[in-house]
Amino acid sequence: MEEEKKRLRRYFSARRNALSSEERAVYDAALRKNLCALDLFCSSACTAAFMPLGAEPDLLPVLREKRLFLPRYAAEKQTYELVEVFCLERDLVTGRYGIAEPRPELPAAEEDFIRKEVLFLVPAVSCDRRGTRLGRGGGFYDRLLEAVAKPPVGVIYSCQTGEDLPKGRYDVPMGWVVTEKEVINCQREGEPLPDKE
Repeated sequence: MEEEKKRLRRYFSARRNALSSEERAVYDAALRKNLCALDLFCSSACTAAFMPLGAEPDLLPVLREKRLFLPRYAAEKQTYELVEVFCLERDLVTGRYGIAEPRPELPAAEEDFIRKEVLFLVPAVSCDRRGTRLGRGGGFYDRLLEAVAKPPVGVIYSCQTGEDLPKGRYDVPMGWVVTEKEVINCQREGEPLPDKE
């Protein structure tokens, strides 16, 4: 299974990286519009999101109205923790893998609060319509997503949508997948939601 996951990561990463910066800008705007049409997102006051790495979608313009939590690598635990940020320009530094993350002096959020109150917007290399997510490898997000109350939302471009992706024992499924073309309700076995006017 791991070799198949590696092959698929290369394939879907190449598809995403082939998009031009102009295409990504157009797709990001459409993706953010679709995200804002999702009732679960609208009703969630607290959101855990990600700083885009490379060619990943940029959600930040629609997150400024929410309480925003971003992942920070905790070296002593060799895992990620979530930290509330108030000002993206002031509260971030370059962290592990070159990803912007919250400053070390900011306190980590309580895990119980994160599990109960926070909606996760999750980056992925690929997702399928059943909610199986292919990440970068390492299982960091799967550990963050253990026992969360709100179904996580995978965020990808439509060119990253896979079919019947391999699913490991500890892989946490997405409740929804949002692309620039559609909002997929994975809890309904891949049935897309009707378009909202």
